[in-house]
Amino acid sequence: MTRILIINNAEPGIREFAAPIEQTVKETGAYAEFIEYKDCLTTALDEFDGIILTGSPQGDDIVEHHRPYFEWIKTYEKPVFGICAGHHITGYLYGSTLLRSEEPESGDFIVKILCEDPIFNGLSPTFEVRQMHNDSVTLPGDFTLLATAETCKNQVMKHKKKLLYTTQFHPEFYNQQMIKNFVALCVR
Repeated sequence: MTRILIINNAEPGIREFAAPIEQTVKETGAYAEFIEYKDCLTTALDEFDGIILTGSPQGDDIVEHHRPYFEWIKTYEKPVFGICAGHHITGYLYGSTLLRSEEPESGDFIVKILCEDPIFNGLSPTFEVRQMHNDSVTLPGDFTLLATAETCKNQVMKHKKKLLYTTQFHPEFYNQQMIKNFVALCVR
């Protein structure tokens, strides 16, 4: 059975982003385990086939605070999928510039796929997404831009050598198929 670890980037006990991700992972038949971000340093991450990093309602000031808990992303070889705060933290670790309040989006927006990728299986070339962010990140050199939007350019990025994906938007609300596609990529 595929084992997926869901790391909650919200403060302990706040699961508004984690709960729908956990439900979607379970719908695929995979095992889902949930931890708080502060537990990253004491959890055996290699025991899982893939990891999903959630968003956070705390706001976009968490990147520098959370960074020490996520240094492992740079050397981790198994699939990782970062959502919103996970997108910002991952980008920042790989050298992105954090765009503070330069590309805010709140509500429903249209995203356009730029490059075909298995993460988009079952989605249209343009699709509606749920956004809840004030900040964004530039595209780091080790990544390919997979999808964009008018307001915020870096909507989906993928590492050039690893199965490391991140999204600016929240696929747990409208585009659960992306989470299911990620779980499929984690099957050994």
